[in-house]
This record gives sequence, structure tokens and C-alpha cells, in this order.
Amino acid sequence: MNNHFFNRNKNMKTISVISLLLIVILMAGSCKKDKTILPDIEAIDSQTTKDESMAESTYDDVVQMAKEAIDSTMQQALSPTSLSVGSCATVSIDTANTLITIDFGTAGCTGIDNRIRSGKIYVDYIGNYREPNSSITITFENFATNGNAVSGSISYYTLSRNADGNLSFVTNIKNGVIELTNGTTIKYNTTRTFVWVSGEQTGELFDDVFQIIGDSDGSNSNGITFTMHIIEPITFKSSCWQEYIFYPVSGLKQITPNNLGTHTVNFGDGSCDKEVTLTMNHVDYTVTLP
Repeated sequence: MNNHFFNRNKNMKTISVISLLLIVILMAGSCKKDKTILPDIEAIDSQTTKDESMAESTYDDVVQMAKEAIDSTMQQALSPTSLSVGSCATVSIDTANTLITIDFGTAGCTGIDNRIRSGKIYVDYIGNYREPNSSITITFENFATNGNAVSGSISYYTLSRNADGNLSFVTNIKNGVIELTNGTTIKYNTTRTFVWVSGEQTGELFDDVFQIIGDSDGSNSNGITFTMHIIEPITFKSSCWQEYIFYPVSGLKQITPNNLGTHTVNFGDGSCDKEVTLTMNHVDYTVTLP
């Protein structure tokens, strides 16, 4: 009888140990499932955000130079030796054919925005870009910014004024290619609509504010194709240029690299800086633009 009692007690202990082990294993599995493993910043492809923003800034700078040069021909307040063009560039104006050539030379010309440019920009204009139904077409010859070769074509069309009297215009960039100094290439196409919110009438360079909507596509410097859509109008302030900041100060973009998740890019609260918040799967990452 005693042997039967001890064997029964031993079996119960064995069952208890097995049950405890099963509970531990189940709990461990449950914890493992509940734990969220976040990807690092490289895994979400921050390079596309950086390259798309760099391309946008590079081509917007070219449009700004073209407008400055046209202003000089129209005897507006700005001169072709202002922010972008710089006094070391040669601006030639063929008024009969409405063609402007901005020649930065081959050695490199440093503007007061601290960018170094070389090569030529050709600006073919119809009318005054400050008036509806005017247009600008821009092409390049061996043009480079900070050593990065820039090519493609830009079309600029002035549309109309809105109910507030603000001028709106569209820019199209086709076959944009930026060959970086490290041997990689960014490809860029875009159609965007700008509204000149303030600063148009003052003639001052550093008080302009633009709001922008639109889309772009291309490939980043790693060869990954992408699309971009502005989901909340982005805002540019020319006052930031005095701090060498050439990126939006607010607004939201949605960027989708091929075969990777969609990223939302938040440009902030209106401050002049190079930091953006990149969000993927409800997780925020801070990215510093180049």
C-alpha cells in the first residue's frame, strides 16, 4: 500500500513539472509574439527621402535663377547678381529672341548662397513670368551644382491669380538627372503647382512664401525607383536661404520606394532646418537632409 502511495505521488509530481514547463513555454511564445521589432533607419530607405528632397531643391534653385535673370531684363527690383546667380556669373540677354544665357564658367562660380556652380543655363521666356499665360523653358549645357552634374528640361507656366490675388504657376521637370560626385545618379520627374502666398509685391528676395502641391517620380542614388505625392501642401520660405536652408519648412509628402513600404515625410512646424520626421508603420524616425 505504501508503494502504491509513493508511486502515485511521484506521478503527480511529474505531471506538475510537465505542466509548469508547458506554461513557461506558452508564456515565452506569447511574449515573443507581443514584442515589436522595429526596423532601423536604413531598413526603411531614408535615402529616397534625402535624394528626392535634394533633386527638388536643385531644380527649384535653377528656376529661381531663371526668374532673377528675367527680372533683370524686365528691370524689376532683383538683379542677376543676387542670391543664386552670383557676381561671378555672366548673364547675356538676347531680347529679340527672348533668350537668356547664364554662364558660370568652367572653373566654378560661388554664389552668396554658398553653392558652387559651373556650366550654362539657357532660359527661353515668353512674357513676364509675373503675369498669367507667360512661360519659361530651361535647358542646360554642362551645368553642375557643387560638382553634381544636372541635366533635363524645365517648363514653367504662370496660370492665374486666386481669390486672394496670389499668383499660381506650374513647373514640369522632365528627364531630370543628377550625377553625383560619388558616381551615383538620381533621376527625377515632377509636376507641381506653386502658389506665391506672400512677398511678390515687395521686390525683396528673402520674404517670399510659396505653398506647393504635386507629384514626382524617379530613382534614388541606389537605383531604387520611387513615387512621391504631396498629401498636405508644403511651404517654402525664402528667408531660410539666408541660413543656407533650401528645404520646405512644413507640409507632408508620401514617398513610396519600389518594393518597400510607403513613408510619410513631415517637414515640421515652420522652422528653418534640415530635419524631417519620416514615419513608417506608425513609427517615427528623424532624418537629416543633405
